[in-house]
Amino acid sequence: MDSKATNIGRVEGIWLILPIGTARVTTWITIILCFAAVLYLQKSINLKSLYYAFLAVFSFMGLFELIWFNLAVALRGFEPRIYEFAALFGWVLLGTREVIHIRPPRISVLFYGLFVIFLALWVRTGFQFNNLGEATFSVVGETLNLASKASIGAGFAFHLGSKKS
Repeated sequence: MDSKATNIGRVEGIWLILPIGTARVTTWITIILCFAAVLYLQKSINLKSLYYAFLAVFSFMGLFELIWFNLAVALRGFEPRIYEFAALFGWVLLGTREVIHIRPPRISVLFYGLFVIFLALWVRTGFQFNNLGEATFSVVGETLNLASKASIGAGFAFHLGSKKS
């Protein structure tokens, strides 16, 4: 199911193709919801709350991509990429620095636990995932990708959102 191409981007199946890169539509929805949740939980929009919102997004996406890519290296034969690892790891460290001294709210702990469960299920079921342009489609892989990404995003949103600005 393709939409009409625009000068901004287009949708092809589950993919949103933009000039800055290609990602799942559900990834963009998760990013937007995480960002909005942090701003809502901060109860004000100022530079500090915007910083926490951006940091929550970059931290959870960085951590998810680090884990996903290293599993793909171990389980699917992908080639390791040190520069991508270093760039993503920097965001994860920055996010960790902001929350390491804050006890996570119970809801964050719940979402972090769900992330571990969904990720373990994904590995247990063969770590299938979908790529743009592939003829086959794994419903299980896509569901577990979304569930794990959304759960870690929600965990970070509530964790960083609870930090007082």
